[in-house]
Amino acid sequence: MRNPNALKWSDLKTGIFFIFGLGFAAYLGLFIGKNTNMFSGVTTVKILSRDVQGLAENNFVSVSGKKIGTVSKMNFVTRDGSLYVVAELKLKQEFAPLVTKDAKAEIKSLGVLGDKYVDIITGKGPAVQNGDYIALETEEGMASLTGKASQAFGKINDLLDRLNNGKGPAGRLISDEKMGRELAETVSSLKTTSAELSKLSQKASRGDGLLPKLLNDKALAKNTEQTVERLNQAAAKTESLMAKLNSDKGTLGQLSSNPALYNNLSRTLTSLDSVLVDLKKNPKRYVQFSLF
Repeated sequence: MRNPNALKWSDLKTGIFFIFGLGFAAYLGLFIGKNTNMFSGVTTVKILSRDVQGLAENNFVSVSGKKIGTVSKMNFVTRDGSLYVVAELKLKQEFAPLVTKDAKAEIKSLGVLGDKYVDIITGKGPAVQNGDYIALETEEGMASLTGKASQAFGKINDLLDRLNNGKGPAGRLISDEKMGRELAETVSSLKTTSAELSKLSQKASRGDGLLPKLLNDKALAKNTEQTVERLNQAAAKTESLMAKLNSDKGTLGQLSSNPALYNNLSRTLTSLDSVLVDLKKNPKRYVQFSLF
């Protein structure tokens, strides 16, 4: 009599097929998860970087924003004593010719905090071959942005401290009430002066008086210009005359610069004056009339 608890061959076959089915499904899931079509060929290119900025396996690769492959492997390598990461990019065969040997790859982010991906900018050279390296231009990551933001906040805090402590002109304006009042008065005075200048300009353009006439009357302006020119000429002649007086040339120059000549002339004039006075008093002493 057959034991009812004995394992039947049909049950064993069902279990074996079930296990194979699970393995095949897992295999398909692995390829689908990597965005790889197992029924088409792929071309593998590589990028080398010291900082992959969070790039991970199975992240996608794009050209001009369109997905053409995935990141398949990432391994550490040492070059010239420095540690690098080599990332292998599996490109679908139909899109591989778009990637040229002089293409440039860039690690980008989906949004500010999104997953990383590799975007390739194609060049004009020949298409890449399997195993070629392409240049990598890393995008400025969040760490760098955070560092710059920290520096900016540090400078802002330092500026606020200086303002609060009354350092510098801006700090003194904030902390020194007297200086603030003086600045306010200066600004008010400038506004008043500007208003007065504006009124004066308006009066000069359409009011009475000499200035508006000079601005609007061309004939008067020309006459004024000629008068000023004559005054300049008179001033030049006067200056020339004064230069001659100050020099030793000419009688006037000698009189102003030669004391002896001045004294002799003065004595001569004094003597002549005495003679004229005596001539008036005693004309017969100098003039005699005789009929015979």
